[in-house]
Amino acid sequence: MPDRIRNLDAGTVMVVTDLHGDWTLYRRYRDRFVTLRREGRADVLLFTGDLIHSEGPAETDRSLDILLDLIELRSTLGDRLIVLLGNHEMPHLYHVVLARGEYVYTPRFEAALDSHREGIMVFLRSLPFFVRTRGGVTICHAGAFPGAGDPEVWRALQTLSHEDVLRRVEQRLPIFERPRLRRALAHIVGESYDRLVREALSVPGPNDPRYDDYLIGRLVAREPEFDLLWSALFSTNEQEVGMAAYTAQVEALLESLSTGYAPQKAVVTGHIGCRGGSRILAGGRQMRVASGAHAHPPSSAKYLLLDAAKPVSDAWDLREGLNSL
Repeated sequence: MPDRIRNLDAGTVMVVTDLHGDWTLYRRYRDRFVTLRREGRADVLLFTGDLIHSEGPAETDRSLDILLDLIELRSTLGDRLIVLLGNHEMPHLYHVVLARGEYVYTPRFEAALDSHREGIMVFLRSLPFFVRTRGGVTICHAGAFPGAGDPEVWRALQTLSHEDVLRRVEQRLPIFERPRLRRALAHIVGESYDRLVREALSVPGPNDPRYDDYLIGRLVAREPEFDLLWSALFSTNEQEVGMAAYTAQVEALLESLSTGYAPQKAVVTGHIGCRGGSRILAGGRQMRVASGAHAHPPSSAKYLLLDAAKPVSDAWDLREGLNSL
């Protein structure tokens, strides 16, 4: 059974958000944690996702190096390292193209994976979506989302298996049907299928075992679990629904995650840019932290230290834990 909602009962947690392929910054946060742990001032290192996909030149995008280092680090730290799934990691699990405007993120990372592909996919498939602390702080990638108050939504998220979703789709795609479906998809899109898979997923041609991944990705996007996870990770929060409606979503999220555990009073996320490196919103129920690409200006980037056991009333209680490198 996947462990998509993790509980932390004790220890000091260092929270780092959205680094987007910045190896230098990642290494500085990692090393800061090592120092804090040695001094007895931090116990758990938590990344909230979106560790991959730089928009800069390929030579400065160290997304793969970050994930490989985290896999090695987990072998040392075990449960003291937590990495959450972000919206930039999710598309690679489902062979879905991620783009913003004319910029397409997925092919560069897909090409970089090479012999590391299976190890990276195993790592990404293992990642939880939410962390709850005994003191009442929920940590996730994006924040609240439509349906956050629905118990059925949480049951589905808590037990979501990426492998099961993909297996179900592949079973509906018998080998003998795939050539016809590729041609149909190419006709709809107006490009040859070979060009589609090359430009979207860096698949060189029909002899690559990933040749049908683009086709699978187009169908998997119709699955209810995919739609649910997309809603949770890709939500643009108050920018999408307005602050009043979003505050209600945050309250619903915290109430739902209080079920069967300590009452949750505040949520900590990254995902959206912050002037000054952090922001408190949703009536004091959410703290957004920008540790890297989303900090404006970049020099304002921050990480958060919080005591997992210490009760909080709201996000304002977390301000004293904000730190700069």
